[in-house]
Amino acid sequence: MASVDLSNSPWLIRVIDRVRFPLPAMGLSIALAYFLFTTLLALLLWPWLGEQLLYRGWQNLAVTIPVYVGKALMVGYLAAAACYGLRGAVRDFQSLRPALSCNDIEFDHWLTRLRHVPRVPLHIATALALWMGFFGALPDGNWPFMEKAPPLGSGLMSFAQIDQIVVKFFLFRTVALELVSAFLFADVARRFARVELLDLEQVAPFSRRSLRAVLVLVLYIVIMSLQALFEPNPGGAIGTVMWISLLAVAVFLIPLIPLQRRVDDTKQGELARINTDIRRENKARIAGAENWVPLTGLIVYKKEIEQVSTWAFNTPTVLRFGFYVSLGIGSWVGAAVVERWLGTLLGG
Repeated sequence: MASVDLSNSPWLIRVIDRVRFPLPAMGLSIALAYFLFTTLLALLLWPWLGEQLLYRGWQNLAVTIPVYVGKALMVGYLAAAACYGLRGAVRDFQSLRPALSCNDIEFDHWLTRLRHVPRVPLHIATALALWMGFFGALPDGNWPFMEKAPPLGSGLMSFAQIDQIVVKFFLFRTVALELVSAFLFADVARRFARVELLDLEQVAPFSRRSLRAVLVLVLYIVIMSLQALFEPNPGGAIGTVMWISLLAVAVFLIPLIPLQRRVDDTKQGELARINTDIRRENKARIAGAENWVPLTGLIVYKKEIEQVSTWAFNTPTVLRFGFYVSLGIGSWVGAAVVERWLGTLLGG
């Protein structure tokens, strides 16, 4: 597989890209590092956590350890997935060159924009992570093992806020990267997509990029569903799954809607040209002109154009999208079944 230059990408992606490990191994390494970080942080904060950590954590190891393992897997996955998504988007964009009407200078400009990633959306994502991580740990409902949330500034509250900020930092930045990439592909499709109605395979990289973004978000939902099995209060996870699912549909459609309009305009223009040719040749035949062209070829060609779908999908694309969506839905259904089975087995 051809290498992809990510030297101008955000710093974390550059670091991951330069490490010559497979992305799954890199993600697991980051997950392990984060799990060790949270363990070390809990030990360092022990004088300030005191009996509260003992009550919430060590007396509920069957809940605490799987929850934090799941969070570590989320962090590792999201860090690797951001690199995977951007690397794949750059590769798809490079393969689009024959299907774009722009010159080489314009193409390099858009490719540089994709690699570099505008920093403003990433800064907004970081600010949202800080805000939601700080305030997300405050409600009493997030502390099922305690009568109410610990006071702001306490060791236990600070530990929970740091944990939430880190997870949301990676989640929101990954979502921001996928949205930036989706809107860039949409802009390119709107401006430069060159459509060959009988060879839509040339614009297939648009749908490949969309499917890759859906896969990134759906796999996060799968990991979250496994972690939610052990979460005492999974209500927040359900809300997260809902908005991530909506985002998955959005990043799938954002690049494809402008492309669909481009294909539709090209199709309608070609049909109008064919109808004009048919009328002209029909008039020439009726007038008895000697050089009129038989209409059989034009009629066959018109039927071929009419059968062209204005969506740049093929059956494998639709099947893969359905499979990815079923992964997310199936993981939550499976988690609910397992949770109920465990509750029945344990008499709860």
